[in-house]
Amino acid sequence: AAPREVLEAGQEIGLPILGLPEALGGVSEERSAMAGTLVAEALAAGDMGLAVAALAPGSVATAIGLWGTDEQQQTYLPAFAGGPGQEAAPAAALALTEPRVLFDVLDPATTAVREGDGYVLNGVKSMVPRGADAELFVVGARLDDANVLVIVESGADGLSVEADPAMGVRAASLTTLTLEGVRVPATSVLGRADGTTYAECVRLSRIAWCALSVGVGQAVLRSEEHTSELQSHHD
Repeated sequence: AAPREVLEAGQEIGLPILGLPEALGGVSEERSAMAGTLVAEALAAGDMGLAVAALAPGSVATAIGLWGTDEQQQTYLPAFAGGPGQEAAPAAALALTEPRVLFDVLDPATTAVREGDGYVLNGVKSMVPRGADAELFVVGARLDDANVLVIVESGADGLSVEADPAMGVRAASLTTLTLEGVRVPATSVLGRADGTTYAECVRLSRIAWCALSVGVGQAVLRSEEHTSELQSHHD
């Protein structure tokens, strides 16, 4: 697990609100995808698992900031914007990946079915960072003929979390999220329900994971260079 002091340090420098504009409690006049990419790259050069753990809440805050309604933003974003000396930002995570062979993130098996004045979710999500501690999830699902993002609170009936640690990113405390008849109100859909918001979220997520991978690669290269220098000195 990521040490508490590491997560608190991330909170103090504004990682959870890095993707939010000042108008929504963030740290800049407008969101910069480049800034987020550079931060992810730099953090992963230290440790990818810790980087994923520290950045996971910010991914949810950014999603709500980009696509949330006024009501959704007012409900959830204030908790992420707490500064030093205030209550820590809640653990939260995107849940897009599924434990299926040759899984295509643009073809999720998780479903959202209209029922009454809301939706019922069923499916399994994997590689969910800090899922056991998370208070909020943004879950990818299939609704009618389009993919959507759905806000799900951790206390929802039918939602269960199981540890599923992965080699190399153990500090991210990855989990599997199972949704069995989870009911959410109609207002839980984040952004457009025509698939465009979901697709944009996937694109941004891919950029983030690429940045994390580049950071790790740079760390490996530096390590190899340092080893070569030591070997040359020894010789």
